[in-house]
Amino acid sequence: IIGYALIVGLFFALMPVVITISTFTELDTLSEYFPSLVAPIENNSTLAAIWEGIMGTLALTLAMSFLPTMLVIIFSRFFILKAQAWLQLKVQQMYFYFLVVFVLLVTAIASGVLSTFEELAENPLAIFSLLAATLPNNTHFYLFYFTTQWVTHGMTLTRYLNLSKYIAYSRIYSRERAHELSEPEDQDYYGMGSRSARFAFLFVTAITFCTLTPSINILAWLEFAICRAFYGYLFVYAETAKPDLGGEFFVTQLKHVQYGMHLYVVLMAGALLQRSSSTYPGIIAGSALVVTIWARERFKRRFRWEFLEFNELDEVLDEEHKPLRASK
Repeated sequence: IIGYALIVGLFFALMPVVITISTFTELDTLSEYFPSLVAPIENNSTLAAIWEGIMGTLALTLAMSFLPTMLVIIFSRFFILKAQAWLQLKVQQMYFYFLVVFVLLVTAIASGVLSTFEELAENPLAIFSLLAATLPNNTHFYLFYFTTQWVTHGMTLTRYLNLSKYIAYSRIYSRERAHELSEPEDQDYYGMGSRSARFAFLFVTAITFCTLTPSINILAWLEFAICRAFYGYLFVYAETAKPDLGGEFFVTQLKHVQYGMHLYVVLMAGALLQRSSSTYPGIIAGSALVVTIWARERFKRRFRWEFLEFNELDEVLDEEHKPLRASK
């Protein structure tokens, strides 16, 4: 109970921080408080465009990077976990929801978390108009958010933290001992759970805005191409092997993507209801929510990846023994 209470407290404590970052990284807001400092940037159109495009997403990315450490502290101190790998799974599950709320939906709840929840509690259908009135006006933010992630991937590829620790330890210990002490990388932010949550979140972000701003599809393709190249090298040749749970992380990512499909349907239905002269396009689009919910429930029921029935095991064994029988 204490652990869940701390997570709720972290949620409400982080909200004003995120809103402050998103507000005070805008030039219009900064010019009211620091006009002399902002004037040179505003007078230069290139600098102004770079500031508006990068600073907000960079500051938000930096703020959210501390969240996995807070979640690790809460889960390791107040939850009973079977192994360290289960800690990573807990971080993945909760970190993804935090990213959705504080990055993807931050503009929708900027007026206040409690007031937004109160409005939705009184009228759940208001979520269509709420998302349609806020998210489409900030699609450029998420375009820049993708490009900002490329910088973080490049920094991860350099393994600068491990290198710094190795250089520091090598002045005291032997090279072999310094290498042992410099590994592994920080498992809060660079762990399997945190990475899985971020990658799934980026995929969900691309799905959410793929129709409103088609150019995000190109950026998403480049994003995952970079991830494939960088992390394909890191996992195999640079980083130490980590314990896995036999598919839990991947299945959790699939579930998160399905939740993203719900969000996409709600956003597009709201946009059509708000911008179309007729309600029929929005109703037709919103009806797809029934299909996505059915598909998610079917995924839970039908795809039994954790257990295998004995009759299915016999079929698998028969298939494996067919080549042996044929050779005889």
